[in-house]
Amino acid sequence: MEALRQVGVQSNIMAAYDVFLRRKRDAWVMQKLGCFSVDREGSDAQAMKQASATLRQGRYGLTLFPEGNVYLQNDLITPFHDGAAMLALRAARELAKEGRRVLVVPVSIKATYTADVRPTVTECVDRVAAAVDAEDESGADMLHRLRWVGVAALRRNLRRRGMEIDAQLDLPDLIEASAGEVLQRLEDKIGIEAKPNDTLIDRVRKARRAIHQVRADPERVADHESATVWADEAMLAFRIASYRGDYVRSNPTVDRFAETVQKLTEDVFSVVQPPLGPRCAFVRFAEPIDTSEYLESFSAKARVAVQDLTARLEQTVQTGIDALNADNPHPGGKPWSS
Repeated sequence: MEALRQVGVQSNIMAAYDVFLRRKRDAWVMQKLGCFSVDREGSDAQAMKQASATLRQGRYGLTLFPEGNVYLQNDLITPFHDGAAMLALRAARELAKEGRRVLVVPVSIKATYTADVRPTVTECVDRVAAAVDAEDESGADMLHRLRWVGVAALRRNLRRRGMEIDAQLDLPDLIEASAGEVLQRLEDKIGIEAKPNDTLIDRVRKARRAIHQVRADPERVADHESATVWADEAMLAFRIASYRGDYVRSNPTVDRFAETVQKLTEDVFSVVQPPLGPRCAFVRFAEPIDTSEYLESFSAKARVAVQDLTARLEQTVQTGIDALNADNPHPGGKPWSS
């Protein structure tokens, strides 16, 4: 919102409904600032109506966060939901009749630590290690130690659910196998089937939608208690699948270590963790994309047009993040070992 203020743009902002449930005061302030809620798990017709009206009226911009969740892996985007592109193209089709356009502005945001937080990161790893009974690896380098503690936390959580994992697997394979096992059991329980090309996150989203439908159905009250358990399992699958096994290893900066440790601490203690030190944020606005160039293909085959626009948005936002990282002068962007 500060970045929008600086560039002189007023925008309505779509935010997850649970954010509004945390504090009444915050919810009131957010609404006064132009935020409105969306239920990410269901088909929120009211939120879609509000978003479409914002675009058609043209008085304010519309700000969306198409990744749909907070992943605490700022350097790499997670595949976007296609709802943002679909909203833009539907509105563009309607506005084209009046000679008006919809412009999409990809925005990249990079948060980075402005102080050396390595001592704090190390303390957090020690705390998590003690909580999950990880063997003492204090003499190992931080990359090895972080993997060791993370795997110990994963094994502990899965064992409580009667599952075992092969800890010798490479970390990306270990994440894939563990989340896949949780999801397979969950899908069998709720009666859905994954498609061959579905990613782990795709499967999590489908499971959460199915569970939401059960919990919101007054005719399935008998299943509501079971659905609460399913929701916990879906969250576990999401937490596992949301880790990138090579995120730190591929570029071991202070930022990436700190993000991953913050994420791991949050998952182990089930409490939202604050940043581990002072940070600043860079915001980069890319050149606007005129959705008019997609309208012909949208009329012929909407799904293809939506996928093409979504892919372009993903690539543009990632390019912006890479550019911000390349110019990052702060300690967070430096290698951990420097």
